[in-house]
Amino acid sequence: MAEARALNQPGLLWQNRKGFLSAHTVDITGGLLFLLLAIFIVWPVITVLVKGVFGPEGFTLEFFREFFTAYYYQSFLNTLLLGVLTTSVCITAGFCIAYMTTRGPRFLRIPLKGITLLPLIAPPYIFALSLIMLLGRSGFITKAFNLGWDIFGFPGCVIAQTLAFLPLAYLIIENTLSSLDPSLEDSAANLGASEGKILRSVTIPLLTPSFLKAILIVYVMAVAEFGNVAILCGRTPFLAPDIYTIVTGVEHDFNMAGVLSMFLVLPCVIIFMIQDYLIRGKGYVTVSGKPISAEPRHMTPHILIPMIVISFIACGLILLSFGVVGVGAFTKLVGIDNTFTLSHILDWRANEALINSLKVSLLAGLFGALLGVLIAYVVIRGKFRGRSALEGLYLAGFTLPGTVLGLGYLFAFNNPPLLLTGTMIILVINCLFRFAAVGMEAGITKLQQLSIEVEEASLNLGASTVTTFRRIVLPIIFPAAMYGFMYVFMTTMVSLSAVVFLTSPGSPLASVFIFQWAQYGYIGLASATVVKLVVIVGICLAIIQYMSKWTGLSITRRG
Repeated sequence: MAEARALNQPGLLWQNRKGFLSAHTVDITGGLLFLLLAIFIVWPVITVLVKGVFGPEGFTLEFFREFFTAYYYQSFLNTLLLGVLTTSVCITAGFCIAYMTTRGPRFLRIPLKGITLLPLIAPPYIFALSLIMLLGRSGFITKAFNLGWDIFGFPGCVIAQTLAFLPLAYLIIENTLSSLDPSLEDSAANLGASEGKILRSVTIPLLTPSFLKAILIVYVMAVAEFGNVAILCGRTPFLAPDIYTIVTGVEHDFNMAGVLSMFLVLPCVIIFMIQDYLIRGKGYVTVSGKPISAEPRHMTPHILIPMIVISFIACGLILLSFGVVGVGAFTKLVGIDNTFTLSHILDWRANEALINSLKVSLLAGLFGALLGVLIAYVVIRGKFRGRSALEGLYLAGFTLPGTVLGLGYLFAFNNPPLLLTGTMIILVINCLFRFAAVGMEAGITKLQQLSIEVEEASLNLGASTVTTFRRIVLPIIFPAAMYGFMYVFMTTMVSLSAVVFLTSPGSPLASVFIFQWAQYGYIGLASATVVKLVVIVGICLAIIQYMSKWTGLSITRRG
């Protein structure tokens, strides 16, 4: 009886609850992260899928029948072909440039790498603008050579998407290629193998995981990012622009938009499953530490010349695209009236859109960095089942097509109790949950370098889990949090595919502003806004480069 009375005392109950919370803080945080995952990633995707099979009268497959009988089916096939062509060219060019920057002449390595990474600081649809100014009906090249070739349709879309996502393919392949032990290739050369034989039998097989990962990411981005495609498609239908037209146009057919979204996700899921199957159970480890540097081998002309030609063509197109957009920002009507003007740069409407983007990007970066750090800590230090699933599902938010997530947010948060559409909050939440996975991976890398004995010593001395995290763990993983902040900030500034569904008419973001004015034909104003955006994002990238030297985190390497 005395024991029961003691347990009923408020002080003891509070101590017991406090002890329970302290012992299970990480597990409770993991549960909250699963809840956020369910609300802001899983639920929006489910709402999109439900729209495709539920009409006003309940469950129906009528929308699928309409999909296969209408022109949407051709749109689906065009999207698949666009993804395949873009991915093939990106992987080929990315491998050639990566090989030149790791195995080629030393004087070419830094310039090629710098030019290839330039698209990272610009919105992807900068290449749609540049191609119109170069090869449009009144383009510089079109007039100079009196060309009759139409840039609109498949040619323009493939070129623009390839240049936009070439840095992604390059970074993934270069990361693995630079870490391969050069002694493997040297040994094959000493045994008499030709350069071509070494490429086919040693180098390329060891790059299989990076090729598959690059294929997955580039393909998902190519079929989902619709800025370039919407501007350059002409009369050729593609899924992403069709979804946007259906939702924002006169049709407002949300059910058909759900069906199109399902077919947009389907090839991405299939590609992911194929990649996982091909890699699972196979070993590709060639080094147990940092590879020993070696002198560059002499490259035979039949290998060197094709790679230099491909690399120079890709980098030349990138430089030409940036240059012509810069020219378009300071001319009245590029190609027609090339008079110098500052009116586009000084246009106050663009400045308002840039300010909105800065607000959203700063908030998304701050909360995205915090979310990434929390997920990383729970994944590494948690003891509950499902930690790997938690990491994988947050990564899924990063790899899902932005068009689908944007449409899902429009459906899921358009009614109480979470009525968020038309507010800046929905833009912040969408971007932080899409891009927080990068900060999470950086945090995981840092935590794997921190011995758990340091935290155990703090707990044994009487500090709570929260205090230990705040005073010991957080200072150590703070650089990873800052890296996550800068990435989310930079990517949110140029992102379009999701936020274009969520911006309110009175306060557009810079990316949406550029896209809409480019569609209206105001190329000068769109180009000037791109220039301002590139300057802002370029400053952010410079800060990231500085931080990577300070923290050991690099843009091209994990950890």
